[in-house]
This record gives sequence, C-alpha cells and structure tokens, in this order.
Amino acid sequence: MGGSEAVNSALLRAIDDKRMIVLATVVEAPDSGSVKPTAKLLVDEDREVEGTLGDVELDQGVIADALQAMDDRQSRVARYSLVDGTEVAVFLEVVEPQPSLIVVGAGHIAVPLARMGKMLSFEVIVLDDREKFANRERFPDADRVFAADFGPTLAELKITRATYIVIITRGHQYDEAALMEVADSPAAYIGMIGSRRRVQAVRDNLAGIGFDPAKLDRVRAPIGLEIGAQTPEEIAVSIMAEIIAVRRGGRGLPMSEVARSRELRLSR
Repeated sequence: MGGSEAVNSALLRAIDDKRMIVLATVVEAPDSGSVKPTAKLLVDEDREVEGTLGDVELDQGVIADALQAMDDRQSRVARYSLVDGTEVAVFLEVVEPQPSLIVVGAGHIAVPLARMGKMLSFEVIVLDDREKFANRERFPDADRVFAADFGPTLAELKITRATYIVIITRGHQYDEAALMEVADSPAAYIGMIGSRRRVQAVRDNLAGIGFDPAKLDRVRAPIGLEIGAQTPEEIAVSIMAEIIAVRRGGRGLPMSEVARSRELRLSR
C-alpha cells in the first residue's frame, strides 16, 4: 500500500475507533527536493504515526507540533526550515471524532442533559441501574441506554479523549463505583454533581479503600458553570456550557466582558 493510501486507511481506522488525530499536509514546498506539496503524515492520540513528509527531521518536528495541536485542539499552519535552508509550510489539521456524552445516572437532570447533548451532536449514552429510569421512553433521543450496574458497564464502554462523562447518580456509593472506573481514563471531561460535602465524602471513602486520591484531582465537582441554575433544565445548560468550554477552549466569560477586554488591549 502506498504512502497516501496508508495514511487514508489510518485516517478511516481512527475515525471508526473514535481517536483524535492530526493530519499534517505540506501546503508549500520548493519545486525540487524530497519534500513534495500535498505529502501527508498522520499522528493519532496514541502517538502512532503513519506516512512521511519526505524528510526525517521535518517529520520529527511536525510530530511534536501535531501532538501540541492535539492538546490545544487547534488546527494551524506551521513553517519549518530544512537543512538545505529552504522553508516548507505544513497544515496541521486537528480531526476530532464525534464526541460522546456518558450520563451516569438517569434522574431528573439526566433527561434534559441527554436531550441537549444530542442537540449538540454528541453521541449520548445513558446509564442507570434502575430500568424504570433508564429506558427508551425517558430517553428517546439517546444513542444507547443501559439499565445495568454502574461500574461493570462503564468498564465495558470505550472511553477516549473525545468522551465527556457526567456523574449524576443518586448516592455516594454509585458515585464511587463510577469514579473508580473512569477517574484514570483518557476522558476529556469528568464531572460529578453534588455539594462540596458530598464530593469530599466520596474522596474520603475512596481514599479509605486505597484508591489513589491524585486520580480524582481532574474530576470537576461540583459540576457546571455558575449561572444561577435552579431547575433541572437550567442545571443541564450549566453542565453542557462547561463541557463546551472544555471542548472548545472557552473561559466561560460573558461575551460583553471579552469584547471590552479586547477593545482595551487594542486601545493601548
């Protein structure tokens, strides 16, 4: 299989596996030389590389920058100087798979949350151990609904850097079962609803059974952005707003404040 075909095949596999990738394409290069326009190289979130741009040192530099672009979730054009003094430009295109929203707990907040997740083009998965809550009647738009135990089911789900997990169960023990399975996962976002007291109780209980408390540092709890939410629908908006901010690199600030700050910088 040729280089271009190998890259295309790797791209399709990554999409099927829901892996984030960066597709590096030469967009400017000298007419002569080993680096040709349209040459491609692919880097995935597991640091697997397919293809070459035609120069070993260039490949190394592009791979490093591609991994950074992946972390930043930001496509860009980067310029590189080759050993012969010529310059090439490479487009680093971050390709994200469809994001997945896993809603752990199917109570009253889960219903509008799943609906909003689907509206925002997430794959939506709902999980609860109570069939009267986790069913198609309550979640008609969800891609998958599981009525099963939390821990074992989460252990079977594929969790990637495009996965966003919201833990909104009905009790400490269920929060803990979920966290034990996902806290060390590559998920882009893990959030847990509850007061600071409930969150601390979960941390203490897990530490008491030997679970590494450092793994819980990335868990966002309490969950969501502070918008004064009170109803289940408003709380769902708050949670999805935080998820969008994490996914897109937002700061959760009022746009009017962002605009004023930008105007002040430009006036100096």
